[in-house]
Amino acid sequence: MCEPISTSAMVMGGLSAGSSALGAIGSHQSASAAASAQNEGAKRSYNYQLKVRENNWRRQRVTSAFDQIRFQKETGVGGTFDLAARRGYVSEQQRLNNIYKKAGFAQQDQLIKLAQSSGQAAASGMRGKNAERLDVNKVNAFRLQQEKVSESLLGAQAAYGVRTGAFRRQQISASNDSFSNVAIAPEVGVAPPAPVMRSGPSGLSLAAGLMGAAVDGASTYKTFSS
Repeated sequence: MCEPISTSAMVMGGLSAGSSALGAIGSHQSASAAASAQNEGAKRSYNYQLKVRENNWRRQRVTSAFDQIRFQKETGVGGTFDLAARRGYVSEQQRLNNIYKKAGFAQQDQLIKLAQSSGQAAASGMRGKNAERLDVNKVNAFRLQQEKVSESLLGAQAAYGVRTGAFRRQQISASNDSFSNVAIAPEVGVAPPAPVMRSGPSGLSLAAGLMGAAVDGASTYKTFSS
């Protein structure tokens, strides 16, 4: 009667050990697969971040190159800002020249009128103090008119300085704005941190699981053989 019990105990022990062993192997494989999948995901994410960094760096360099070209075209001698300022200077100089030219013509007209009036007085036979008084009045009137012209020319000269100074300030301001786009050289972005690889289950854990399965089998055998 002992032999059937011993055989049954052996069968039950073997089943228990096999079941535990399969569970240990399955757990080990599952943990290994999970670690491998996580590591692959980390690698893909890291490689993607590296590509994004490289693309950003390439785009920054291209943008910087175009900004440098535009800066030279805008601020260089004969550039956009320089030509705009020169056109303003030429326009203001022409305006001032025209004012001086008109003042010169007006002065000639006044001198002619002064000479004519003096000649008319002499032709009319005016002599003595009356003639002198007339000449003094006309000369004083001429002098007063010349003072007004001088004040007007001084005002025109001051206005010329104000307007041309504004052109210069505008040119400097525009140049500074253009320089702000190239003042800081592009730099490659910070590299992403390297992925931390997850370690899979060690062979020792599998060996421990198998040993545990053997213990379970032995325990089951002992139970049924008692």
